[in-house]
Amino acid sequence: MNQPLKERWILGSLLLNLFLSVLKLFFGTITNSLGLIAEAIHSFSDLVASVISFIGVKLSAKKSKDFPYGLYKIENIVALIISFFLFFAAYEIIKEALFHHEDRQVVNPQYAIGVMVVAMILTFFYSRFEKEAGKKLNSPTLIADAEHIWADFLSSVIVLIGLIGVYFGYNLDKYAAVVVSLFIFHSGFEIMKDSIKVLLDFTLEKEELQKIKNIILKHLAVIDLKNIRGRSAGSYKFLELEILMHNLSLREAHKIVDELAEEIKRKIPNIDSVVIHYEPARQEGLRVVFLVDKDENIKDFETAEYIVAVDITKDYQVIKNPPIILMGNKSKIISNSGADIVVSKNHPTDFSTRFMLARSSIMVWETEKDKFEEALEEVIKSWKEFNKKEGEK
Repeated sequence: MNQPLKERWILGSLLLNLFLSVLKLFFGTITNSLGLIAEAIHSFSDLVASVISFIGVKLSAKKSKDFPYGLYKIENIVALIISFFLFFAAYEIIKEALFHHEDRQVVNPQYAIGVMVVAMILTFFYSRFEKEAGKKLNSPTLIADAEHIWADFLSSVIVLIGLIGVYFGYNLDKYAAVVVSLFIFHSGFEIMKDSIKVLLDFTLEKEELQKIKNIILKHLAVIDLKNIRGRSAGSYKFLELEILMHNLSLREAHKIVDELAEEIKRKIPNIDSVVIHYEPARQEGLRVVFLVDKDENIKDFETAEYIVAVDITKDYQVIKNPPIILMGNKSKIISNSGADIVVSKNHPTDFSTRFMLARSSIMVWETEKDKFEEALEEVIKSWKEFNKKEGEK
């Protein structure tokens, strides 16, 4: 969906640099302005960079069986190449400012000044708009190309200062050139650093990783997030997760994992794939869920307002979790709680609840007890008797 937009921006950059190269070279020749001719050469280097960007964006969208993870990193390779163009442009500016001693007489400098003003207006607005588009589309190539055009704007400022100096009889361009070239070097370094990080599979931003952790850990069926790994390639991100889940049926666990992957893709932009490896919790105890009201009286599936999940260890220690309000789909909340047993006044009457509990391998325990503590004691007593019989076999 974003690919045509990327291609339009890069094509626009290509046409802009072609226009500026011809315009500057033409007026540089007729005014005998060395600065304007140098700017024409600089714009031509921008043109070459735009061609590389266009090729990179086109190739990055291609699918190939030999490259199952896509050719997205071509964008980062292109951005790396553009960073070297920025270094070259900065070097040329410094060389022109500090080591060029040829005295050339500029003819009609007002024409050259007019050309530079037009060039500055075009490069200023295009670079800003392209950079914003690059951020929205999460395209390193567009951002790198926008920085390169911005460097062209800065070098245009240098030439304009020099031409105005010529017009009034002053020479200030060499000092401005050195300062601006340092900014260009900085832009090139940042682009190079980001490109190399992606090419070496540097992890995702901390803020994004934290968002992903929050999505995973808020789910009732998830006990822990054991490991999270992510990397970028071009505009896209790849995730690998290892999670620990309550003991659920294979079908139910797979369904929950699919839901988590879809939620991550909805909330984190430009996720290409999410691979989640899930493991069941070791079954050394029981998780019992009680259907209760606000006073912790035992209720049935229709009248319960809360669930209270209790973990009973293998040596019968009780760990009581905070109550969870039953809002929305009650059967889904109970199924995702990781329960082995759900304690209720009676079995559910509707088919959908019975089906979801069966699919999640949850046993329904009917009790005549009214209070949570009494029902809990009943379950523990029965489990002790079961373990004793199993041990006698």
